[in-house]
Amino acid sequence: MARRRRLKTLPDASRDLIRELPVEVKDRILECLPTRDAARTALLSRNWNHVWLQHERLTFDYEFVQSVQKQCQDDDGRTFVNIINSILFSRAGPVRKFTIQIDTKYDPSPQQSDFDKWCLFLSRNGVEELNISLYSYQTHQLPFCLLSCRTIKKLIVEGLFIDLPVNACGIFSNVTSLAFLNVTFGVNGIASSISTPKLEKLAFEYCGGINMFEISPPKLEILSVIGSVVDLRWLTPHLKAIKTLWLCGSSLEDMDVSQFPTAINLRVLKLYRLRFGYGDQLPVFIQLLQKFPNLCELQIMATEDDNELNDEAFEDPNGLLFIQELQMLNTIKIEAFSNQSVMEMLFMKTLLSKSPALEKVVIVKSWGSNASEVVRKIQRKLECFPHASPNAQIVCAGNYYAGMDEDWMDTHGVRFLDFAVW
Repeated sequence: MARRRRLKTLPDASRDLIRELPVEVKDRILECLPTRDAARTALLSRNWNHVWLQHERLTFDYEFVQSVQKQCQDDDGRTFVNIINSILFSRAGPVRKFTIQIDTKYDPSPQQSDFDKWCLFLSRNGVEELNISLYSYQTHQLPFCLLSCRTIKKLIVEGLFIDLPVNACGIFSNVTSLAFLNVTFGVNGIASSISTPKLEKLAFEYCGGINMFEISPPKLEILSVIGSVVDLRWLTPHLKAIKTLWLCGSSLEDMDVSQFPTAINLRVLKLYRLRFGYGDQLPVFIQLLQKFPNLCELQIMATEDDNELNDEAFEDPNGLLFIQELQMLNTIKIEAFSNQSVMEMLFMKTLLSKSPALEKVVIVKSWGSNASEVVRKIQRKLECFPHASPNAQIVCAGNYYAGMDEDWMDTHGVRFLDFAVW
């Protein structure tokens, strides 16, 4: 009887359980693999080949480029462009998410004609999320077919130039998230007025010609302008509706805050690379806070000033940091806190005394000083300052790399334009 039972189960033991998995499960497995390894599954069987050809996510990132570089060197007939062509144009279904990151230090860059073909194919095959990063000796232009593509919802562009058509209809019509890094707009010198009815998140980092990118997004909630020169007249209309604003310290240097409207809807303010003791950055920032009466959360990534000395007085005899009460502010987070700047400590003293609703203060010490005694010293100083809120809890940490939350690390530490964390 026992032998008969073993013989009966032999067919079940020899079944290919992986091959019999549902198509949805196989597709999820391919999502977890690098594109190069996902493509290799097509060699397993006709069943896996079908799943691969139907796979909707393609990623040609730096890791992919490096992995195929040797293959291209060993085979003179194959190039990186040919490999992308063979994978992309063999699709048997839509490509919902597409990522390409090319740097000429790894591989010769594609020609504009190659790039145009890829973009045209994507625009006709249902692409919804697009991440394009091209750094090469020749500057690539984002084709019009992507500007006017109605299926795109999230778009990240890096290292290209964009020549927007003047008063064209249907540009970014269904996009909800837009991010630009090292992008130059309006090379023809003519400003473009664009209606973006569904846009909710907009980010610029080290871009040129932002003033040529004139939009009217009625649903915009998050705006980020980092390392880019922007005209205040361009920025002002967007401040009326947005809920989150990201700026950098350098943008404060020539800012006339008196021209700012009162942004009653703003809840979160994030400031990147603020130099507390440099020029007028901090006084201007204090003035700017007065324009956000309903501000709830303040995050600052600071930059150390080596030429400043600590001062136990922490007084402001000239009233540079005079501020009215921030009635709604409940959370403050400062990364790279140096503990060596008079203005830095004076700023904290001012905020603590003017924030009656404050609940949480997170101070993360700058890199290089992880000693627990230094951290405790900072906390003791802050706790000695007058507090307008009896519920304010102060938390100090040692290393700002370890202390950053995932959102701040992804957006400012590792890669700024990462919409996955927005």
